[in-house]
Amino acid sequence: MAEPFDMTLAGLTVHVEPLHERIGRQCRGYRVDAAEGTARDMTVRVTPAMIDRERRLNPSGAWSDDYLETLAVHRAVAERLPAFGRLAFHGAAIAYAPAGVPPRGLVFTAPSGTGKSTHIALWRRRFGDAVQVVNGDKPILAVGGGDVTVHATPWAGKEGWQTPKAHAPLVAMAVVTRGDVDRCDRLDPAEATPLVLRQTYMPATAAMAEATLDLADRLLATVPVYRLTCSIRRTAVDAAATAMLGGVCPGH
Repeated sequence: MAEPFDMTLAGLTVHVEPLHERIGRQCRGYRVDAAEGTARDMTVRVTPAMIDRERRLNPSGAWSDDYLETLAVHRAVAERLPAFGRLAFHGAAIAYAPAGVPPRGLVFTAPSGTGKSTHIALWRRRFGDAVQVVNGDKPILAVGGGDVTVHATPWAGKEGWQTPKAHAPLVAMAVVTRGDVDRCDRLDPAEATPLVLRQTYMPATAAMAEATLDLADRLLATVPVYRLTCSIRRTAVDAAATAMLGGVCPGH
């Protein structure tokens, strides 16, 4: 067994007891030193059965046990997040924060291979240091009474884009599709709901699944959702920023 460790995720303290070292290295930027007797919000004890399950769920490659363990830990955390008012989500999250302006979080979601990473790269090229990538693949959304916060996680996709422990108030979400005309249109709740649920982790237990649906309803009541049809031109970023942020700050 590898060395156990504690980490902080979306304001929660998570204790992990892994079998391999890789997950500890992956979570390095989130690790904390918890004093003896410190209360943890959740504990993940990895077993060979958990790794075997990930192999069955990901049959398309000859994945190593240490890589599959990283997926198993994410799944174990995601299964329990709704009990804490949080959702595991599939999307790329950024914080737009020009100098002197509070950060505003944006999430771009789409099936893998649609182009959300390309779109995030365009934001970084367009706005430079005003854009911080919170997480490139699997952020956590904390749903409060009247607000939502997007948090970084160490599961950041093949690019590894993340800022450990970063977070920002979420002001808008966009479902990304490819197209030749750059436009960003707000969706009504009936259109947005199935698109957002498709990208939300759904726990296996009935109680946590029910909690997930309740949190998703609150998310959709709080955060506007857009359909972003975009190319790989700068005009795609301008269309998204105009709709989702009401424009950009002077100087950009």
